[in-house]
Amino acid sequence: MTKPPPQCVHCGQDWVRRYRRKDCGQVFFMCPECESLWLDEADVHDGTDLYLSEFLLTGDSAADWAAIEPCAGPTP
Repeated sequence: MTKPPPQCVHCGQDWVRRYRRKDCGQVFFMCPECESLWLDEADVHDGTDLYLSEFLLTGDSAADWAAIEPCAGPTP
């Protein structure tokens, strides 16, 4: 039985999910609602100061979402 993803500690509006960068394959966890982001080794139950726009440095929300994809793997 797989455990459910944890609820985002920042917004509480969605669940933290696993994603991958399309350009380099780096895996990370992110809340799709508020775009709070945790690198793979970080504890998603703790707060984070990192957000998708800062992580990718594109300055464009549409480009950010085009640069990532959901990926299978263990729930944080």
